[in-house]
Amino acid sequence: MRTKEENRAAIAEQFAPQRDKLGERFDALVDEISAVRYEYLQKRDKLPKQLVGVLDDNAADERRLNREEAMKWVLIKQKYGI
Repeated sequence: MRTKEENRAAIAEQFAPQRDKLGERFDALVDEISAVRYEYLQKRDKLPKQLVGVLDDNAADERRLNREEAMKWVLIKQKYGI
């Protein structure tokens, strides 16, 4: 799992094309998305792992976490007009 700093750097790189458009708000955008992503990764990593070949009992939980993260991203992007 990435550290918070590595996660933030990856998000900043992903949204680098938006830096000029957002100006001073760029760092706030990156901080918000980074926090959401880091929270998701922590929750996902806490799900018990299943043996290979066994149906993953956590698939529903992982899909739910993915949807929650995606909705948070949408709300943050709308907030910043991206």
